[in-house]
Amino acid sequence: MLLSEVDNNVIVRVVEINTNEKAKQRLLALGLHINDVIQIISNSNFSPILIKNITKNDARIAIGRGIAQKIEVEQVV
Repeated sequence: MLLSEVDNNVIVRVVEINTNEKAKQRLLALGLHINDVIQIISNSNFSPILIKNITKNDARIAIGRGIAQKIEVEQVV
């Protein structure tokens, strides 16, 4: 599933980042990597998605909807 489709408070793992190299490097610089476990803090229909990176000391990151539609995740039980 895509990051943009995940509901609030759900915990997921990043499986793939399907963006161009510039956007991928930006996400890496923000601290979002493949296999990171993240929790969706806020995913409303018209604003950026706010996530908490559980793997990286609970760092919070806001991700735009366009990029979020290119990040594949899987739900963690």
